[in-house]
Amino acid sequence: MTPKIYIAQDPVLEEVLDTATDRLRAEGWEVVRGPQITPGVPLRLTGEQRQALLSDVDIIVASSRSRLSEADLDASPRLRALVFPTIGVDAVDLEACAARGLIVANGATPENFLAMSEATVMLMLVLLYRLHESERLLRENAGRPQQMYARMVRGRTIGLIGSGRIGAGVIERLLAFEPAQILVHDPFLTPDTAPTGVRLVERDALLTTCDVVSLHVPLNAQTRGMIGEAELRMMKPDAVLINTSRGGLIDEDALVRVMTAGHLAGAGLDVTETEPLPADHPLRGLDRVILTPHILGHTIDLYTVMPDVLVENATRIMKGDLPTYVRNPDVVERWRQKLNDLN
Repeated sequence: MTPKIYIAQDPVLEEVLDTATDRLRAEGWEVVRGPQITPGVPLRLTGEQRQALLSDVDIIVASSRSRLSEADLDASPRLRALVFPTIGVDAVDLEACAARGLIVANGATPENFLAMSEATVMLMLVLLYRLHESERLLRENAGRPQQMYARMVRGRTIGLIGSGRIGAGVIERLLAFEPAQILVHDPFLTPDTAPTGVRLVERDALLTTCDVVSLHVPLNAQTRGMIGEAELRMMKPDAVLINTSRGGLIDEDALVRVMTAGHLAGAGLDVTETEPLPADHPLRGLDRVILTPHILGHTIDLYTVMPDVLVENATRIMKGDLPTYVRNPDVVERWRQKLNDLN
C-alpha cells in the first residue's frame, strides 16, 4: 500500500515543508497538503476539510501554527503517528495521542535545541550589557555615559524555570561565564538527575533571588500564564526576564504594567501570545524590551537539516521502526501493538 501523509502548511516553515513534500513524492508517497494559514491565526480544520484531507492518511505532519483536535486524530483508521519538524509539539494533546497509541516524532536535533540555547545566552548578554543603550549613545552622538550600566554574567545568579534539552544547553554554556550560581526549578528533576553545576529550588525562591530568569517549559494548561503580575513583582527590580520557549507563559498585560512602573531592568521575548505581534501592542513601546518574531534560533544550520529529519522520521515510522526523535516514549509499546493491529 502506498504510504499517505498529510503535511500542513506553515508560512514560517514553507521551504522546509515543500522540500520534504517533494522528496516524499519522489519516493512514491502520496502527499496531501493542508489549507493555507493566515499568519497569527492557528489553523483548525473544519469537519469538511478533515474528511477530505485526513480520512485515510498514515501520518500527519503539523507545526505550532496548526491545532489538531481529537476528531482529527480519529479521522483516519490508518493513522499511526504525528511528525513535527520542530521541537515543540503543543499543537496536539499528548494524552489524546497516548490514548490512541500514536507515536509523536519531532525535530529535536542539536541544530534545533542548541541554536536556541545559544540564542538564549545571547539575549542574557544583550540585556545585561544593555547593548541597545550603547548603540543609541553612538547614534545620537551622546558621548560616554556618566555612570556605567553594563553588568557581567560572571557573579550573577541565573535562574531557569524548566530545563529540557534547550535549558541544559543554556546551563552548559553559562558555566563558562562563572556565574555566582545557577538555580533551576523543574519538578521533573531530582538531585540525581539535575545537570551538573546547578541547584534545584522552588519557583518562588528562584524568582526572588535571580538576576536573570529564563523560561524553558512547554505551553499547556498548567503553564499558561505562569508568570503573572504577582510573579513579576517577586523578581528583583533590576532583574531581566527571558522567554524563548512559548508565548502564553507570561501574562503580557501584566508585564507591560510592571515594566511601565519601572520594575525589571529588561525583558527578551522571542515568543508572544499572538504571533506576529500586533503593530499597536504596548510591548513594542517599551524600550527595555527586546522583541524578535519567533526566529531567534532559526539558523541556516537548522533549516538545512529539518527536511532530512522530517523525511527520516516519516520513513522509519512507515517501516515500523521508531522515529529518530520521539516526544512520547512512554507510548512505544502501545504504538507497536497498534502497528500489529493495522497490519
